[in-house]
Amino acid sequence: MGALSHLRIVEIGSAAATSYCARLFADFGASVQKIEPPAGDPLRRTAPLTPKGRSAWFAFLNFNKSSVALDRNDANATLRLTELIGACDILLDGRDVDAADCPAFDLAALKQRHPGLIHLSANWFGDQGPYAEFEATDATVRALAGLIKLVGPVEGPPMHAPDFQTGILAGLWGFISAASSVLGRMQDGRGRSNHLSIFESSIAVTEYIMFESFVRGDIMRRIGVNRFWPTFPVGIYETKHGWLGVTTVTPAQWRAFCEMLGLLSCATIQNCSWVSTACSISGKSKARSFRD
Repeated sequence: MGALSHLRIVEIGSAAATSYCARLFADFGASVQKIEPPAGDPLRRTAPLTPKGRSAWFAFLNFNKSSVALDRNDANATLRLTELIGACDILLDGRDVDAADCPAFDLAALKQRHPGLIHLSANWFGDQGPYAEFEATDATVRALAGLIKLVGPVEGPPMHAPDFQTGILAGLWGFISAASSVLGRMQDGRGRSNHLSIFESSIAVTEYIMFESFVRGDIMRRIGVNRFWPTFPVGIYETKHGWLGVTTVTPAQWRAFCEMLGLLSCATIQNCSWVSTACSISGKSKARSFRD
């Protein structure tokens, strides 16, 4: 029983922001129902894939959730979805990013019938402003927020990691917003509606850069230390004794990681490609499990 086990969450769409937000609620014990099309969330087919063809990213973003498959072409799908939302505490709505073939429903009528419903909608640039109607990608938002220019070696071009960094940042802010709405509802019984901007959530991470530039009179530049492949290997690898997650941030951490596994030949990243390193990690035989 977690701290939020009394809450019921419905997540719709295939946005990383709402998926991670819902994942945080699930981590604290909330009951999360993820609405998926009959073929499954598109993210289920996103690499990296396990040997059984399952998406590691989908597993990460949807841990501890239950799935509800609804076919938008089914005449009863809207009724079923309306019932699920009417019985929940929080609706996490990612349709403005990726609707994932979610059945249509009357949100305004639901809010009127259930005044305590908390609604969090995610979109790329918010519901107001000059870019409100624009579509984007994680890479677009990351570039606009200045997150790409900081990543990569000092001498060389910036790098873009194949992950969902801006979605995860937005999901964290979304969790704070929705959880705060739960506290507000405890006081007056009313639900709240919040609009989550993925771009603004990312800007919150880099806004300090302009103040540093103003004080120092210089533009912040890459320092050559980052957690993203291919500068340092990062990923989820299957070993003989289970799964091993690798996230090394500094050269010293990478060397220590290789020494721990007895892979001294890989300690210097220039001497070993990340692919061969992953193969070495996956095939490394140990008398004890990596968990130990």
